[in-house]
Amino acid sequence: MAPTIMSCAIRRDGSLVKTKSIIGRGVDGFVLHSNGEATVLKIPRLYGDFFPDGTMKPEADNEYANDLSSEQAIYERLNGVPGVARYLGATGDGLLLEYYKNGSLEDYMEKTSPPEWSQKRDWILQIMDVYAACHAKRVLVYDIALRNLLLADDYTIRAIEFANSGLYPLDSTGELKDGDGYTSMMDTLHVTNIIYSLCTWKKFQTDCIQMSEWPKAEELPSTSGVPLGSVIARSWSRQFKTLYELRHAVVSSFPVEPASSWS
Repeated sequence: MAPTIMSCAIRRDGSLVKTKSIIGRGVDGFVLHSNGEATVLKIPRLYGDFFPDGTMKPEADNEYANDLSSEQAIYERLNGVPGVARYLGATGDGLLLEYYKNGSLEDYMEKTSPPEWSQKRDWILQIMDVYAACHAKRVLVYDIALRNLLLADDYTIRAIEFANSGLYPLDSTGELKDGDGYTSMMDTLHVTNIIYSLCTWKKFQTDCIQMSEWPKAEELPSTSGVPLGSVIARSWSRQFKTLYELRHAVVSSFPVEPASSWS
C-alpha cells in the first residue's frame, strides 16, 4: 500500500502553515491572521508534500511562486495613498498589512441589505478616487474586484491585491498598458462593473483581461432604471478613457435618491 502523502501550505523556511490561520487565498499567495492581531501577513503560495515519516518535500512549482517583490514595490509606491490598505513593511516571510476585521465589500454585500444611497455614493467616490490615485502613481492595477476592496473600521474602502499589477516610471505619461493587451482603460471598465454592482446591490463582473475581450453590449446587463445607468452604459461603450473622465460624469449625474426598486 502506497504511503499517504499530504500536500500542505508552507512558509519559505519549510514550516507548515496552520490552515485556520489562512483568511485569504490569491493566485500568488496566502493571507494569514492570528486571533487578536492587528496585522495580516501575505506569504507566497508555496506547498510541500508531507510524508508519514515526518519528512517534507517542497513542490516543484514553488520556484515560480517564491517572490513577492513586485507587489512589495507597488505597496511601497502607493504608501500613504488614501484608500489603499496600510502597508507595514516586509518580513522574512512576506508582506505585513493592517488587518480589516469587517472583511471585503463582496462579503458585506452578500450578508447585508442595501444601505442608504448616501453610503453607496460614498463608496463609489472612494473606489474611483483610490484607483485614479493608483494610475497617478503609474500603477496599472489589473485585479479590480469587490473581493479586493476591504472595509475599515469606519466602513471606508481599503484596496488590496496588487500581485498582478504593473509598475511604471513616475515620469512616464499617457495610457498605462502592458505587453498582453491590458490597459488603464480596462481598469476603468472593472471600476464601472463595481459601480453597477453597488447601484443594484448585486455582484457583476467581467473576466476580460485584454482590450480585444471587451464585452459586447449584448453580454452586459440592462442599465434601465439603475441609478447612474446612463453613465454606466456610456462607460461600457468605451466613452471614458480615464477614471477622471468617469468620475466627472458620475458626479454630474448623481441622483438625489435612487429608484426605489434599487434602494
